Amino acid sequence: MPGGDTGLKTTKASLAARSRPAGVLARLAQITFSLYLVLLLGANSQATSGGPLAWWPLWQLPTSGGDWAGVGVVSLLPPLSAAAWLAARALSGRRRALVWRPNRAVWPLLALVGLGVLSLAWQCGGGCPVGSGLRLALVVSHLAWVYLYTVNERPPLFPIVAAAVLLQATVALGQFIAQRDLGLRFLGELPLDPATPGISVVMRGSARWLRAYGLTAHPNVLAGSLAPLLLMLPVLGRPPTGRQKAIALLVTVVGFAALFATLARWAAVCFALGLAINALPALARGGTARHRAAPGRATWLALALTGALLLAVYGDVIVGRTAELETPVESRSLWERQRDTGIALRLVAEQPLTGVGLGQYLPAARRYDAWAEVVHNVPLWLAAELGVAGALVWLWLLLAPVARRGALGRFAPLTALWLGFWLLGLLQPAPHPLLDLRSALLAGLVAALVARSRPTRADLPDPPASDNIAGWVS
Repeated sequence: MPGGDTGLKTTKASLAARSRPAGVLARLAQITFSLYLVLLLGANSQATSGGPLAWWPLWQLPTSGGDWAGVGVVSLLPPLSAAAWLAARALSGRRRALVWRPNRAVWPLLALVGLGVLSLAWQCGGGCPVGSGLRLALVVSHLAWVYLYTVNERPPLFPIVAAAVLLQATVALGQFIAQRDLGLRFLGELPLDPATPGISVVMRGSARWLRAYGLTAHPNVLAGSLAPLLLMLPVLGRPPTGRQKAIALLVTVVGFAALFATLARWAAVCFALGLAINALPALARGGTARHRAAPGRATWLALALTGALLLAVYGDVIVGRTAELETPVESRSLWERQRDTGIALRLVAEQPLTGVGLGQYLPAARRYDAWAEVVHNVPLWLAAELGVAGALVWLWLLLAPVARRGALGRFAPLTALWLGFWLLGLLQPAPHPLLDLRSALLAGLVAALVARSRPTRADLPDPPASDNIAGWVS
């Protein structure tokens, strides 16, 4: 019928007219998403450091230390990306297809957020902590945005991971070799002089040897970023072309060398645990297992050769960091950890049900010691602020996603990433997904990768055969 043909043509024209702006908006969402993650994971994510968040300040936002800092135009990228993404989905008729995939990784995170909200509500009895509430909202919204966008759109993650690792690692290796900062203040690099008190060093013989900071506030923060980013690479799958394989190998080697240069002991243990879990499927089959998500032989060989070379050149630095714990530098570090752990346990014993309140750890701890710092144990920190329930939810978060069939087989790379990431918090103050922006971004990525491996009734269509979980094909 002529009328029917005309109506069909009109519908097709309308869809085509809507698809063009939808495509532009989708591309804008992906570019701003990628740029923001590269800037905040590849440079200093603290606005007080003068890094990307401080460029061209627009307003003041609360920091993790309870202060306020000027935040600039880079902070506009997340709302711009989210708005463009949702508008693109609405124009393309996919608004109702948005999924969040409730799973064993998401429920504990939601429970942790719920405890944080309840803690803030409880504090309102003595005056609502506006700064803490605003920071919780900002950090959690970042985590949710990264998680939902990654789960629904499957953006190409390898370029983001590669750029962040190479940027941080290049600066870190330059600092470690030159034994000074490189003057990159606009990226948030700190002034680094090994002779300055408060700068993190180890003893190399009788000399103070600078640990690599990269573009972070501390070597342990850098290590806590590099370890999960490197463990993401096996999860993202093997690159399909020779050039991409070479780039992935370069990222792995340079990132591994920078992780060494941080001289972060616990991060090294967590990374080694991740490597061991990645190796289990092949070892279980006599070294014959070939899975696209497992590190290839070239990767294992490159890591072994790089490690041997670093030990040959800097072995005495490792000795100063691990064996000579009686030096003033190491003994003071251990004493401070013990002091802060004792204070945290005292706070938990005093208020086991409610804790001292989200964001109130330092004021409470400094009632006992004016020099107290945040305890280097995330579950203990959570217990001190949110009550014992906070530590229990953290334990649930750690174990639930890996308690599944194939955790050490076909899902070994995901298990390695999940455990290697969250176990960092046993001897470090991060990842803390309620108070730390970098932790929230990484947690969103890690949780999304786990969620994408779990099919649900409302699952997205499978990607084409040419596309793997990394999204090499954009």
